[in-house]
Amino acid sequence: MKHYCPCCGFSGLEAPAYRDIGAPPWTGHGPPPYCLRYGDPSYEVCSCCGFEFGNDDDPGTAHGDGFEEYRRQWVASGAGWFNPEKCPRGWSLAAQFRLAGIAPEG
Repeated sequence: MKHYCPCCGFSGLEAPAYRDIGAPPWTGHGPPPYCLRYGDPSYEVCSCCGFEFGNDDDPGTAHGDGFEEYRRQWVASGAGWFNPEKCPRGWSLAAQFRLAGIAPEG
């Protein structure tokens, strides 16, 4: 079973990002923290975009980033891989977004 990053659509997570998130496509995640909607986070860091589930969206006293906000910042900075060793050969951001049902602009 594949586990997808709800931020960038990467399909190589070791576990679900949140206990009850399910598979894409997703509609309207709502505001963070996402554990309120999807259950316990995995705290895994996505090898592609670097989003840490349960930390980046719920950092305690600071404002947590939503998936869309984080994704926009990541794409604007060049969409570089957090862990380049995990990047699949022939990787395409557009294809990754399409397969996960993520709109390229958000």
